[in-house]
Amino acid sequence: MEKTRLLLLLALLVGTLTACAGQTTGHSAPPSLKAQPAQSPEDALRARVTKFWEARVKGDLATQYDLIEPKAREQVTLTGFVLARSSLVFKSYKIESVEVAGDQGRVMTMTTFRLDLPQVSRFGPWDQLTNMKWVKVDGQWYVMYEQKDFDQPLQAGERRP
Repeated sequence: MEKTRLLLLLALLVGTLTACAGQTTGHSAPPSLKAQPAQSPEDALRARVTKFWEARVKGDLATQYDLIEPKAREQVTLTGFVLARSSLVFKSYKIESVEVAGDQGRVMTMTTFRLDLPQVSRFGPWDQLTNMKWVKVDGQWYVMYEQKDFDQPLQAGERRP
């Protein structure tokens, strides 16, 4: 009797598994498993720049710090990074241009900012055209911490001779 019950249970289990094996659920693969179209280097850089400027507008200094090049994070702590930037408040940004040459990138962004200092709080906001260098490290774009080899940023409406 016990043996018959066991065989019946086994037959039921095998039948169920066989019936299920040929069925499909009608669901496609999760989005993370679907093939993603390849992003151009400019689009990949633009996405990182957007993340950086969104963090600036929100005042999210930890995200900004994570987006600076790794070798700079070895030289400056998050605390030092925050203290150096706590008086600037960015109100808005607009990416004007994105250029990529290998693992180097240049991005022009029009920004609107205020200084969060009691002495000047009644002044501003100011618009500024910002030219930033980016570098690709291990396949990911990071803003260069030291922005050398650039002229002073242009003010809105200003042009170089």
